[in-house]
Amino acid sequence: MDDLQPKIRNFKSGDRERIRNIATSTASGCYLSDRRLVADLLTDYYVKYEPEHLLVAEAGNEVAGYLLGCFDTSRCRRIKAGRVIPRAVTRSLLRGVIGVKEIKYLWLFTWLTVRGELNDSPPPGYPAHFHINLREGARGMRIGSALAGRFLAMLCDAGVKGVHVRVRRNDRRASNFFRNLGFSRKRGYATLLAGESGIRVSRTVIYTKKLSA
Repeated sequence: MDDLQPKIRNFKSGDRERIRNIATSTASGCYLSDRRLVADLLTDYYVKYEPEHLLVAEAGNEVAGYLLGCFDTSRCRRIKAGRVIPRAVTRSLLRGVIGVKEIKYLWLFTWLTVRGELNDSPPPGYPAHFHINLREGARGMRIGSALAGRFLAMLCDAGVKGVHVRVRRNDRRASNFFRNLGFSRKRGYATLLAGESGIRVSRTVIYTKKLSA
């Protein structure tokens, strides 16, 4: 087999740091003053609580990307709210890295969530979700399609009836990617994006796909 062709495999504990590095190097819409916090928030649930559904893509004997998969989004949300997020924020506070900008973002996020303005609840009938991320220079090798195909097959084998993904508004590349996989646009919801110019409210779109066993 050509070493340059992507190889899809299950996650190994030794992949953790490489996945975290890809997550932070490609992250946008959030403050990056504490990259460990960003990596914790983006990856810790999947690495610690659902590693059997985490897929890794290798190309040229290097990790080129990954898929964070979840069979039960409601469970994921409970664990993130009760364990992952509090622990990640506490560790960041102890490191003394979180500043005024981050505190303002967290406060605004909490306030808008309580008011019901950031309603990102999964659509009924689509309990699973996944997120694909590729390192710089790994696009154009059909790695995303290979990762998605493997995970969708896992869902079908397990009898999961539906899956959803989230795409930022105006991200045409991602929208077209999921449409080509048979996903349909379901609805949008408000989300917060943070950057050098401050915090702003944007939109994220949910796409769904029915599955058959």
